[in-house]
Amino acid sequence: MLSKNDLREIKEYEEAGIKVVAIDSDGTLAYATQGIGGCEYCDQCSAFRLLPDPDPSDWFRDGDMKAVCLEVNGVIAGSLERPSEWTNIRKPLYCPKLGRELSEEEKKEAAERLEWAKKRMK
Repeated sequence: MLSKNDLREIKEYEEAGIKVVAIDSDGTLAYATQGIGGCEYCDQCSAFRLLPDPDPSDWFRDGDMKAVCLEVNGVIAGSLERPSEWTNIRKPLYCPKLGRELSEEEKKEAAERLEWAKKRMK
């Protein structure tokens, strides 16, 4: 939850033309100037979380994040370096809140992607 001071600072940054992304302590996206999710983005879903995604063989990129869906217990996207990447994550085909029916071909692809996402979560 953003405080009044946080909201004041965000407004000042936006008035200065600076794009803003604010992440809560639990990894939930609290605010973003752009990419705030409509029906096609994950970033405003209650199941969406950003978690650290360090690469053990890449010592200079400790700040990487991964987008996680708690509803399916899987990784949506990994190796996200910039805040702009955190806010423009489209819902995957296996999203239970996708909002449309899948074709048979899409169902097969969604099952494969979901299996990969769950393996990546471990």
